[in-house]
Amino acid sequence: MEKLNDVLKDLIIEKDLSLRTIAKESDVSSNQYSKYLRQSIPSINVAMKICNYFECSLDYLCGLTLNKTKSNYTNFDVNKFIENYEKLLSKNHISHYKFAKEMNISESCLRHWKYGKSPTLNIVCKIAVGLSTTINNLII
Repeated sequence: MEKLNDVLKDLIIEKDLSLRTIAKESDVSSNQYSKYLRQSIPSINVAMKICNYFECSLDYLCGLTLNKTKSNYTNFDVNKFIENYEKLLSKNHISHYKFAKEMNISESCLRHWKYGKSPTLNIVCKIAVGLSTTINNLII
């Protein structure tokens, strides 16, 4: 996740537009962009808006790949995420409890997700790396 602000800086430079213009066109405020450029992490839904605007994937934005492949994200569906996450755990023959311990993720997060709370972008990135998959495989 430390690369997110660097990738975002590069994407903004590529657009060659003011931050104010980018903010208007992407439906993400310039104040939010300023925070993200200083190491703050966007929510997963805001990150999706940023990726849609810059025509890149969440994996690219988070620095997990150099391939900018365009993705078209809609609102985050926590139920689809849980379904994909549980399939990947099963495929890797690991329980949520063991995986959470190995990845230093709270074991109670699965319960929170099942009650509709979205995971943080940091957690989604950790899970993707830990299960050797892409963020898109987790959320789409």
